[in-house]
Amino acid sequence: MTDPGPTLEELMVGVGGLALLRTLYADAADARAARLAETRALLDGTPRTEHLGAELDLTEGYVRWAPTYDRPLRLFGIEEPPLRRLLDDLPAGEALDAACGTGRWAAHLADRGHTVVGVDQSPAMLDRARTKLPDARFLEGQLTALPLPDASVDAAVCALALVHVADLATAIGELARVVRPGGRIVVSDVHPFLVMLGWQAQFPTDQCRAFMRLHAHLPSDYTTAALDAGLTVRAHAEPCLSAEAVATPTADLIPDANRAAYVGLPGVIVWEFGR
Repeated sequence: MTDPGPTLEELMVGVGGLALLRTLYADAADARAARLAETRALLDGTPRTEHLGAELDLTEGYVRWAPTYDRPLRLFGIEEPPLRRLLDDLPAGEALDAACGTGRWAAHLADRGHTVVGVDQSPAMLDRARTKLPDARFLEGQLTALPLPDASVDAAVCALALVHVADLATAIGELARVVRPGGRIVVSDVHPFLVMLGWQAQFPTDQCRAFMRLHAHLPSDYTTAALDAGLTVRAHAEPCLSAEAVATPTADLIPDANRAAYVGLPGVIVWEFGR
């Protein structure tokens, strides 16, 4: 029998347990009792058997996600400020948006005077990027095999995408390969804490919710890959989840537990590497 995947009830119990753990030594006894009572009521009540969505691979997932991808995503609010600061410090030149999606950062780089090339593995996402930026160059390709010559751009950005790649070292090595000496590489990614807690790339489709599975890369994985590729670490930030960023499937069902479980955890990891 094929496992249809985790249910909403299982997620709610997990979130309640995480909330209790995170506040175990901070909340008063009555607050801890209320959290336990909430979990008991959930387990004793009518089971919430709704499934959290169909699992899709990257190819099908981004075909399904492309029509709604430009809606503000839950992590954008904490990811964009530190990334924007780093990108806005770059001198105008030739810039790569690796795993560009619908062109979110390609458009920002173009507005800052850069000549932009975008690369993505999804033709559906590239079609939307080309509509936004008809004068930019967009190529289909993989993060682990970028379709660009060596030392062909002055800077590269890769936003919330390396988490899709199992082979982090090869992907960072490819970014290092295509950036000229003296250039910069700016990376943001879903924080490994969240991936280890079960966060996936979740999104709505025409028929149901769906998700793509993510890979947890520790900070040491990034630094090891960067140093092995001949890069230097120039900056590192780990912005934490805000109340707005924890828009999970349990946010409206158990809002207090959802906030207690997630708000304040590192949500995104941001790097600037020098070539």
